[in-house]
Amino acid sequence: MGHSKAVAVAIALLFGPGCSTLLWSAQKSLRDPGERLRAFPERVFVEYECDKKRLPWFKLEKHELVPPRIEPGGEFNHRLVYSMCPARPTQVVTGTLDTRILFRGGPIAREQVKGYELKPGRWVVDWFVSLPPGAAPGVYALQVQFSSSRITFDETLSFAIDAP
Repeated sequence: MGHSKAVAVAIALLFGPGCSTLLWSAQKSLRDPGERLRAFPERVFVEYECDKKRLPWFKLEKHELVPPRIEPGGEFNHRLVYSMCPARPTQVVTGTLDTRILFRGGPIAREQVKGYELKPGRWVVDWFVSLPPGAAPGVYALQVQFSSSRITFDETLSFAIDAP
């Protein structure tokens, strides 16, 4: 952990649970965009007893948005943690990853990645999303969908944009 990241965490811990904004900022500062392998496929295979499951097998272990309250022009972190046991060693599952931001019941932003690969093992995937300075205050939702012939998921999280 870098010095500045360690200092941010220490400051957040000193202020305790009453200082949630600082805690969310510290948590977000510890994350970098991209994909990271957290556990090798063999470990996931044993942990989830994949020898007893229909393969490929998939589990979305975590879907989170940090911080859940943002000001216009701010940024949030979108994180997925998933595990996948492939049917064959090193196999990936390729599909379409569709991410939308919803406001007042409709989509206002969308990113679609065709050919997105779910990889064997446990993976942590972090994206950072910047909001426009003129974003309207209110409750929003972040929806993420993955679809392939073998694996699908659809998850939604709410977040709020506060008035400046």
